[in-house]
Amino acid sequence: MFTLDVNMPKVNSMLFTHGKGAGNIGIWHKRVGHVNLQRLKLMEKQNLVGGLPKFGTKEVMSKVYETCQLGKQARHPFPAQTTHVSSKPLEMIHSDMWTTKTKSIRGCRYYVSFIDDHTRKVWVYFMKHKGEMFQHFLNFKAMVEKEKGVNIKCPRSNGGGEYFSNEFSEYLKEHEIQKKYSCSYSP
Repeated sequence: MFTLDVNMPKVNSMLFTHGKGAGNIGIWHKRVGHVNLQRLKLMEKQNLVGGLPKFGTKEVMSKVYETCQLGKQARHPFPAQTTHVSSKPLEMIHSDMWTTKTKSIRGCRYYVSFIDDHTRKVWVYFMKHKGEMFQHFLNFKAMVEKEKGVNIKCPRSNGGGEYFSNEFSEYLKEHEIQKKYSCSYSP
């Protein structure tokens, strides 16, 4: 980014105005533009900043700065409340499939969630393979429609591949169920 020589008299006096704790990693984090801890230790290791003290290998920053978090956000936060909520159960069902690194006790690595937009009730089904999603949707649909006495009007997902299968699309078309998609990685 830029060269910083901390041995220059003016720079040296400005950097050490905090006085006590000049070797503190948190102070140096702020001094060199709020770089992350790994980058700061790399700067130390490669001698990129003159006068940078030697930090311990287990040294951690004692505080997470709000400015660092906000500065690294890729987008603005979502509004606290949405303006539209379905007026009846099963009008819109939000769905998403998730994966985990570690298998469950029964060997499941995936799960699919269904959330009723009106009641906010959540159903979760665990799966060993992504291909099981359609069968879980059929089981879920049969159960909630029998329980509520109304049909699912619109499932909404982030458009992942599991929702684009021909079998799933044909089923929705056959039962006159309209599907909608939201932006990926959005609530």
